[in-house]
Amino acid sequence: MEKTLNFFSYLVVLLPLALVTGPFLSDLIVSSSALFFIYYSVKTSNYFYFKNLFFKFFFIFWLYIVFVSFFSDNFLVSFKSSITFIRFGIFVLLLFYLVNEKKNFLKNFTIFFLIFYLIILFDSYFQFIFGFNIFGFKSPSANRLSSFFGDEMVVGSFLSRLFPLALFCILILSKQYTKKIKYLSPVLLILVDLIIYLSGERTSFAILLIINIGFILLISQMKILRLLTFIISIIIISFITLSNDRVKDRMIDQTMKDFGVKTEKIYLFSNVHQQHYETAFKIFKDNMLIGAGPKMFRYECSDKKYYIGKFSCTTHPHNLHLQFLSEIGLIGYLFLLITLIFTIKEFLITFYLSYLKKVSVEKFDLQNCILIGVFANLFPFLPSGNFFNNWLSIIYFLPIGFYIIKKQYGN
Repeated sequence: MEKTLNFFSYLVVLLPLALVTGPFLSDLIVSSSALFFIYYSVKTSNYFYFKNLFFKFFFIFWLYIVFVSFFSDNFLVSFKSSITFIRFGIFVLLLFYLVNEKKNFLKNFTIFFLIFYLIILFDSYFQFIFGFNIFGFKSPSANRLSSFFGDEMVVGSFLSRLFPLALFCILILSKQYTKKIKYLSPVLLILVDLIIYLSGERTSFAILLIINIGFILLISQMKILRLLTFIISIIIISFITLSNDRVKDRMIDQTMKDFGVKTEKIYLFSNVHQQHYETAFKIFKDNMLIGAGPKMFRYECSDKKYYIGKFSCTTHPHNLHLQFLSEIGLIGYLFLLITLIFTIKEFLITFYLSYLKKVSVEKFDLQNCILIGVFANLFPFLPSGNFFNNWLSIIYFLPIGFYIIKKQYGN
């Protein structure tokens, strides 16, 4: 049993690498790890990790989306998506267990994650400069980057959404090994800011701006240095925009065009997004209480009564909040709202203690690293991916296990 547990701990350490290969291997690690942890808990009669507040909240949410699936028009698709969603909550508990019970897990994970994150970062710069990455992969788009992700242009999403976890790892290593490594974080801020801007992923860049502001306001260590590096990033990005037509065309000109700034009608991000959103809102109005069912937007949007235009129908509404409203209704949306309110409450506590009471809040730095990422992922006024997408769900849930650990056991 102990050897099997060690095996899964190594698999979890390799999860960031698996994410680069796509959803199959990464989801296989999450699913098999969750199944093993259920078996392990039953075998050892140890249910302590199932009793924390996160899992109780997650379990109620899971029961709810399974319940909603029974009322969807395509039961099999919706039910398959909802019934298996439990694996993400159990995977978070496995992380909780490994950090507290396996002596070297946190050390192994933080070191490997940071090294791998830096490799992705280096490779992205390499691809931007030479037109191909270190393995010779070219980006499928002339003004976008893909790094090791091949045809999937999600390197910006990977780097931005997991940047809070990277800072968490830096802080852990600075506490346990050498304080000098914490100076990596402001350098990383500049490098990640620039490459995501260069990658052409506008949503990822907006997410990173939110993360930057969160780090400056809520992380106590090196506050002045982080503010300085943020200003340096803005100056460099401004210079790049003025001197590189390809980047300017993608990040400025195309954005202005998508918003409809030069036309009579202003869109929410673009005409395409606008039609997605209006369709989602129509579906919500017909299914206000419990929604149309998880993963049902892609089927409901083809109904003529929800037609807005040729871009009405797609796999998901491209906005997390509209997806919750249209697919799991007002009741389901409450879970998202409660999570956001909890996150903001934790931020306000830090802000109050730091800026009004003038007391040290360094003990909140680790948990705030994770919460800043949660807030950026749940930010309502940005386009988003599909919440029920396996790859993206792993990106969402991976850091949460580390938050639970530091929240309950302190820094």
